[in-house]
Amino acid sequence: MRTALLLLLSIAAVADPATDVLNVFSAEAEALTNDDAAAFLDRFDRGMPQYATLRNHIEGLLAVYEVGSTIEVVSDEGGDGERTVELDWLLITTEKSAINATPQQRRQVVKCRLERRGKQWKITALDPVDFFKY
Repeated sequence: MRTALLLLLSIAAVADPATDVLNVFSAEAEALTNDDAAAFLDRFDRGMPQYATLRNHIEGLLAVYEVGSTIEVVSDEGGDGERTVELDWLLITTEKSAINATPQQRRQVVKCRLERRGKQWKITALDPVDFFKY
């Protein structure tokens, strides 16, 4: 009986990878809304292709615009260590320096690959990076 209880507790303690990945992108949307480029970029692998371009785009975007962001998962595949997701990503940008600026929207399906690094997920690929160009 005790072994069965420990097994159930162990199963309950294992995180659901799909939920973890959803949490990563919720935090990404929040970082954009909070004008926090460092927090947004922290979830990316610095060795990923086009990381420097992404960093420049995000820093420029947040320097010029207030950004709102919503993300819906279109597809999520993979296992406990690696996942591939497609996201319907909506950015709403309003120029910071403009009086009565009209918000602009851009929307696109963004493809990402993530890998588990210890207890955290890192985004190791993102396409298209130019979605975040300012």
